[in-house]
Order: sequence, then structure tokens, then C-alpha cells
Amino acid sequence: MAGRHNVPVIRTIRSWLRAQHSKNEQWRRDVEAMHLDGVRRLSDLSDEELIAADPTIPGTRHQMEMQRRLKVAIQALTAETVTARKSANRGALIIVALTAALVALTVVLAFRN
Repeated sequence: MAGRHNVPVIRTIRSWLRAQHSKNEQWRRDVEAMHLDGVRRLSDLSDEELIAADPTIPGTRHQMEMQRRLKVAIQALTAETVTARKSANRGALIIVALTAALVALTVVLAFRN
């Protein structure tokens, strides 16, 4: 008989556990939404605003956003540097070719006279 009296208690405990689980899941979703909102707000700031922002914001999002932007800037600068180097190399080849042509023309003129 003692087992029958425990059934409502067990149901109540299970119901409470399900409710707690549901609340915990909602809390996790809310925290995740707050994190995403914080990241979006940081990404919307200009570089000047981000640098001037208070880095004592709890968490590492501020530092991570600054590192992400630095990485993007370095990649862009690297691409520009590579493009400039290729352009300089083409320019140097053109100058060498024109110099060789001028030397050849000078030799031809020197032998004609």
C-alpha cells in the first residue's frame, strides 16, 4: 500500500523536474541570444568606437572583435602588398625591356655613323 501513496509524489517530482528542465533550456536560449546581441552590437561599432569602448566589459567579446578586425585588416593589407609587388615587377620588366631596346638602337646608330 505504501507504493500507491508514492505515485502522486513521484508524479509531482517528475512534473517539477520537467518544468525546471524547460526553464533551464529557456534560460540557455536567453543567454545565447544575449551573447549574439552583444556580438552584433560590437560588430556594428566603427573601429574608432570599438577602440574607445570600455574593454572591461565582462567576457572576451570586445577583445575577440578587435582581433577579428585586425585579422581582416592584415589580410587586406597583405593582398594590397602582393598586388603592389606584382605591379612593381611588371613595371621593372617593362623598364628592362625598354632599356634593352634603347641599348640596341644606340648600338645600331653608333655603327651607322
